[in-house]
Amino acid sequence: MAMTAPRRTLRAWGAGIAAVGVVFAATACAAGDEPAGESTEDGPVTISFQWWGNDERAVLTEEALDLFEEQNPGVTVETSFSAIDAYIPKLATQIASGSQPDLFLIPMESVKEYTEKGATTDLTDYIGDVISVDDIPETNQKIGQIDGTFYGFTLGTATYAWAYDPIAFEEAGVDAPAAGFTWDDLIEAGEKIRAASGGAKAAITDPGGYIAHFATYLVQNGKEMFTDEGELGFEESDLEDWFDLMQELRDSGASTDPQTTSTLDQSMQNSGFALGKSAGEFIAASITGAFVDTIGEEHVALAPYPSDTDTLGISMAGTNVAAVSPESDHPEVAAKLLDFLINDPEAAEILGLTRGIPLNSVNYEALAPTLTGGNKIVNDFVLEYQSEFSDPSPLAPAGVSTLPADFTLAYENIIFGQTNNKDAAKALYATFQSAIS
Repeated sequence: MAMTAPRRTLRAWGAGIAAVGVVFAATACAAGDEPAGESTEDGPVTISFQWWGNDERAVLTEEALDLFEEQNPGVTVETSFSAIDAYIPKLATQIASGSQPDLFLIPMESVKEYTEKGATTDLTDYIGDVISVDDIPETNQKIGQIDGTFYGFTLGTATYAWAYDPIAFEEAGVDAPAAGFTWDDLIEAGEKIRAASGGAKAAITDPGGYIAHFATYLVQNGKEMFTDEGELGFEESDLEDWFDLMQELRDSGASTDPQTTSTLDQSMQNSGFALGKSAGEFIAASITGAFVDTIGEEHVALAPYPSDTDTLGISMAGTNVAAVSPESDHPEVAAKLLDFLINDPEAAEILGLTRGIPLNSVNYEALAPTLTGGNKIVNDFVLEYQSEFSDPSPLAPAGVSTLPADFTLAYENIIFGQTNNKDAAKALYATFQSAIS
């Protein structure tokens, strides 16, 4: 099923089942160098904006961009989006060829690498006049900085969480997960949920192939993926321990089958939780609304990850960094769009928490009391647990942008019987070492 963006006919964008995982091409830059909101003799100004996400995020982003174009007559924003698994290699190809869009989102693990490659614009000259930072906390301003220089801004801060179905847990006679819920508790819950569902439902969508979940596990155990100096903050044995833990989940029936696991891409169409194959899934909390829309609000709640320590392992951190291309013909217009996305109060109302907690603190304070549905679930979760959140992890060093895909592939090799936990850990750790050397 395809959907049409409201009032927008000049933009290529993806939505619906058939569009998930597909990146639609967006072209950039009509002639002209006039300020944002003005046309030139040669025609209107056109810029391109590219991001990743699901259909809910796409619809809301398009709605916000309608407003931006209304506020800036003569400016057209062409967009493209995809699921994250398709987005990462596409962006790498664009940056290698210098063809990245005017404004684009960078995954957090690639910020240093792409900045060092000259793929982002120093925004210092735009701060104050074009991009306001008056209502952005200093800690949040630093998310897009390298050595004190502005190269972008995150469009929201967010945390990871365990999205679960409270009804499925209740029907299985299992206490709802909360702080203090351990990995052994998850295995026990899995056995009961399997029994209550006649074997049809796992407790959790298998999280083993996602590097972000492994990073959470490391923090729970007093370690980090990377140190402040850009070195590895864990050992090969930590990888093997993670793979062993994941095997316990699989062997007990607490997690989903390999076929379901191998198709995960953070979309609703391939989510074990959204498809009813599991009673929960570890997610970026900002996509909670998509689960609410898909399976109903009564089936969605948030909890911290299971932990065998007193540390939850989660934190509030940037969800991305939005950067302006140095190849843009209209960098000031792109910078103005960036300012709109992080500072405009009407845009904040439209976007809600689909990209996380708004960067602008005034907008967030105005928005919080009005939140409903998935947004309220996220906000309530943050308010309940933020005092127990860890500090954000150090920014990943250059050279590691392919590690998420490497991590997923290593795990798939395990679950399909092509290697064992020990050998996979050894090979993957070597890949980590090579990436940062």
